Amino acid sequence: MALRFTKKTIIILVSAAVVLVGGGVAATAVVMNQSEPEAETKAIPRVGTKVEFPERPVVVPATNVARAGIDGWTLAERTVVGAVLPEVGNAADGAVSLRVDAPADDADIVAASAPVALVPSTEYTLTASVRVLAEYEQDSGIRLTAGGDQFELPELNAEWQTVEFPFATSSEVGDGTIGIVLSGAVRGFGIDNISISADGGGNLIGNGSFEQVSAPRGILNDSLIVTNTSAVLAVSAAEGEVAWTATSSSGGEPITGSSVVSGPVAALPLEGVPQGHYAVSVRDSSGFEASTNVAVIDSDTFYVEQDSRFGVGAHVEKEPFVGTGTMAAALGFAEVRNDITWERNEKSRGVYAWEDNYVREFARMHVNGVKLLGIVAYGNELYGSKRSPSNEEAIQAYGAYAKAIADTFDVVGLEILNEYNHRDNGTSCGHSPACYVEIAQAARDHVSAAYPDLPLVTGSTALYDSEWFVGFWQAGGMAVTDVVSYHPYEGWIDRNADLIAGTVQQSYADMQEHTGETRPVWVSEMGFPTHYDGVGILEQGEMLVRNETLAFANGVEKYFWYDLVNDKPDPAAGEANFGLYENSPRANVVARAPKPGAFAQALMIAQLGGKEHAATESDETTQVEVFGSDSDATRVAWAPGGETQRAFPSDSALTVTHLSGHTEVLEPVDGNVTITLSGSPVFISSPVEASAD
Repeated sequence: MALRFTKKTIIILVSAAVVLVGGGVAATAVVMNQSEPEAETKAIPRVGTKVEFPERPVVVPATNVARAGIDGWTLAERTVVGAVLPEVGNAADGAVSLRVDAPADDADIVAASAPVALVPSTEYTLTASVRVLAEYEQDSGIRLTAGGDQFELPELNAEWQTVEFPFATSSEVGDGTIGIVLSGAVRGFGIDNISISADGGGNLIGNGSFEQVSAPRGILNDSLIVTNTSAVLAVSAAEGEVAWTATSSSGGEPITGSSVVSGPVAALPLEGVPQGHYAVSVRDSSGFEASTNVAVIDSDTFYVEQDSRFGVGAHVEKEPFVGTGTMAAALGFAEVRNDITWERNEKSRGVYAWEDNYVREFARMHVNGVKLLGIVAYGNELYGSKRSPSNEEAIQAYGAYAKAIADTFDVVGLEILNEYNHRDNGTSCGHSPACYVEIAQAARDHVSAAYPDLPLVTGSTALYDSEWFVGFWQAGGMAVTDVVSYHPYEGWIDRNADLIAGTVQQSYADMQEHTGETRPVWVSEMGFPTHYDGVGILEQGEMLVRNETLAFANGVEKYFWYDLVNDKPDPAAGEANFGLYENSPRANVVARAPKPGAFAQALMIAQLGGKEHAATESDETTQVEVFGSDSDATRVAWAPGGETQRAFPSDSALTVTHLSGHTEVLEPVDGNVTITLSGSPVFISSPVEASAD
């Protein structure tokens, strides 16, 4: 099948014309978009070769997506593809294009389709504008289908490019579909102006420019975590001017702006809004208003890169956690920890009927590149106690249930029970570590042969219970353990995020002393709530960064914040406010508002950029942890006792990023950069060098 497409790549083409002059051969060079080089400084390539100049990065435009439908098109469910949604801001035609985000490496899935009335034995041309939101060309991860043919797209960057595919229907092909199909993982694929036409005929695809959108009125962003290249509100508002105001949660003067909008959904760029957490309100020409929170993160991409060290707790069986995969991925989490409660899924012996909430939300996590740490949770009255397996039959059934979870879901590990040391399980075993070893051994017996590389995570204790763990190691716990977990809420109880350092050190020391070896540690649950007796709304983010930093600095492999969403709408309700998102969306807004703690979490993940902990540079008054090395290092620093100054040796300027999002570049004096530190952590790094033109 022939392929024609327009591109902006600068190339030198060498013509195939060969002229005989006095027995010699000469080649004629044709230069596009560049002046012809002087003969004495650049040799003329031989006939038939192509020389490409180094690719220049293109500007990634500010765009975002709306949680809305597109008339005439069938869009994949959110459990099948991460997101297939209308995109606003910098469309190829009109105000709206179609965006496909599919972080999981799934293929042969139809992301979007529309009916097309094709006639047999007819020649057509399929045309579309396409792009990928990236500075450099990359595989699109998409192919188009029509009339029984498949059309592979070229490599794409953030500039719209037009592709044309001529094709002919067979003698038997009639009505069909145009399909946008996944060839693999893709981030930020855009398509617009798609048409199929015969010679002299009109477009057979209805709504091929995606302008007809079905949407409620208000702020329609699928996520309110945005980056500097996606700082756009998708709004459905009255035609005319829409004014907006953004006020930082850290204080300062409001930032205001306005845009003229039209159509069912439009882009409202938050121009001049730097990195930070904001209360944002919009008001359209009719007086309609909507308000919510927005977190803006500086990032090289239009999303926050996910980091497998960071996870978050969820309760997908509850309504506020619908969309957990989307919300977790938006913050940069790569994993989610969740109960998979036994009695919910095995109601007849040996028959697993998975609850719809689990199936839906775990699938949505997978398509967003988020893996599951599944808690093989509790007992089942079919076999005795509902709180914990307590007889041989129940223990073996528990092990079989653990394997069924591994058979069914995209898990990164299976955690054996939850806070066994703390819960009253009503059995003769009580909290006995020896009984827990038997339960973990059954899970290992059933799971490990089929999934030898799947970690079994043991412990999961309330607090770090040193006495219980010593008993566990003495009872043979090391033999059933791939990863150790616990929930070090000592820090929350004492309002001291830095206590986790000693806790982690003690856990490794206990393993080494009583077994002569160690296993990796995952902090599988830890958080600081913002209720009436908890920490302040801004303090939650400070505690989060300090706690996670010291966990990694002392050897923790993975850390799961508790939890993703507030469990109840009342901001003063008991322990219901550990979440990073508010409990439910606000009026006239489709996405849940992020709390300042959500901004702090996304900021930390973006600032570390996947760098591993490398060193500790603390002194008597400051805590400084180094991630990465040399000029690429990022330091996380604070002063536990209160404001003080710290000099950092450097011959070049350093960038300091505060938890407000504000950044400042400080120049060295006599070989040192002096930074004022407080209890609120800062990220210290070398300034990002500007790209060469």
